[in-house]
Amino acid sequence: MEEVSCSSSWTREQEKAFENALATHPEDCSDWWEKIAANVPGKSIEDVKNHYELLLEDINGIESGRVPLPCYPSSSDGDDHANDGSSGKKGGLSHGDPSHSGKASRSDQERKKGIAWTEDEHR
Repeated sequence: MEEVSCSSSWTREQEKAFENALATHPEDCSDWWEKIAANVPGKSIEDVKNHYELLLEDINGIESGRVPLPCYPSSSDGDDHANDGSSGKKGGLSHGDPSHSGKASRSDQERKKGIAWTEDEHR
């Protein structure tokens, strides 16, 4: 059996295992908590339930506006690197949230078109 002190802090690996387990197992399973806990090394079912409750509190805080969204630099700050795929702008936060989908498309429309190729560059 795990000690209480071990269960209070989560490593990055445990967080990732928890996230993957949530994404893998449908919530309507009868043994959902057991399956989630089985995928997170060193955590009990109670640990997983408590962590899930904290996650729901965080989500509710973000959706209600109590937690401010981070301010990212605009794409005009680094035009040369805006589309190199390393910025991660398209990932994570807007999953399934229609309130953010309009913002992403507007920023895409505001991007500069760039400079057309010269005749020499076309050869």
